[in-house]
Amino acid sequence: MNDLIDRLIKSALAAVNPFDSIQNHLRLDGEDLVIGDRVINLTNKDIRCVAIGKASVPMARSISALFGSRISQGLVIAKYAHLGDAIFPTNWECIESAHPVPDECSLDAGDRVWEFLADCTDRTLVLACISGGASALAIAPHNWSTLIELLTNAPTVEISQETQQLITTTLSKRSIDIKAVDPRSNISLAALQSIGMALLAGGLSIEKINTVRSRIDRLKGGGLVDRVGAGKVIGLILSDVIGDPIASIAAGLTNHPDADNLLVGNNRQACEAVARTARSMGYNSQIITTELDGEARVRGVEIVREIITHPPNTVLIYGGETTVNLPENCLGKGGRNTELGLAAAIELAVHNVPAWVVTLATDGTDGPTNAAGATVNETTIDRALRLGWDARSALDRHDSYPFFQQLGDLHLIEPTGTNVADITIAIRP
Repeated sequence: MNDLIDRLIKSALAAVNPFDSIQNHLRLDGEDLVIGDRVINLTNKDIRCVAIGKASVPMARSISALFGSRISQGLVIAKYAHLGDAIFPTNWECIESAHPVPDECSLDAGDRVWEFLADCTDRTLVLACISGGASALAIAPHNWSTLIELLTNAPTVEISQETQQLITTTLSKRSIDIKAVDPRSNISLAALQSIGMALLAGGLSIEKINTVRSRIDRLKGGGLVDRVGAGKVIGLILSDVIGDPIASIAAGLTNHPDADNLLVGNNRQACEAVARTARSMGYNSQIITTELDGEARVRGVEIVREIITHPPNTVLIYGGETTVNLPENCLGKGGRNTELGLAAAIELAVHNVPAWVVTLATDGTDGPTNAAGATVNETTIDRALRLGWDARSALDRHDSYPFFQQLGDLHLIEPTGTNVADITIAIRP
């Protein structure tokens, strides 16, 4: 079983390798850049690359390998510990910053992007390599008046009254009085951090979180394209959002009518690779959905109840991204994938049917942890009891990481360099 699981995970990640994804969609033909059926002549072009997100390093490396000295300037903004030993030409700059909660380096990164694009002309072609995580890694806050307007306008589907109240309450608890700020000054880092943490803990979908981010940041919501002005932007997008909406991926950095956006990889590609690999190993495989969302613990139970109704030799595949609603001052350690796995383990023990559930964050980091997910089966809870661990209590505390750490069932695969949301694989051996 370990060999099967290992091969399924590797096939998923290989299918959305960002370096290959860029190479598969772009090619040079003399002085022409060919993207699908579109041809862009590069003669006398000022070609720049800005890569932001968890997959920024391999995406930028791919651009550098393809264009070489044609790139006049390059800027790579990655999550801490994601640069690794990557080496770029001397006219490229690399910055590391924080995710999922921005820090001072995220502010510096946002300022650097703003400066990097300041002198674009009609000769400039910007290749924007965008992947999930970019919305926290580079921030360029609007002034306070923008946030005040967001909180006082009539609620909408994207920004509900509950979201407005969540933000207002959070700022109040952090002693941030928006009535006392200078509306012309930029929103403070402390406010952005508080808002970000509240939205993440509140169990909102990434689309709704990124809608808020796009309203209060100069680069997001197409702001990056506006900054380029008369130049041209090609957005090369690796999607980590259900349905691949350009407006939500990385809070819509290139979501603009003047940009040409190209999807180079997504969750479905990874799921399809898992299905093919399972079939090649003799299993009946089926992609159930690539739009899995909702509360992680609820989905874990549902997935178990579905897989146990299938005959042996079955693999079911679920792509998407669930959420976890955290209570205030939660001290538990875990992420949505390990939480889903723990709920699945409890349900498997109830039915005692031979089955496995494998959870995977394709970026290699589940929430704030260094794990990508976990593997469980019908024996997981019994093994935990023998070590003195109460699974239900751990789930209620949102403490799934140490639970699986004690069992040795975490996927500790290091940052993968890609990011196309999550995959859950259910197996009836």
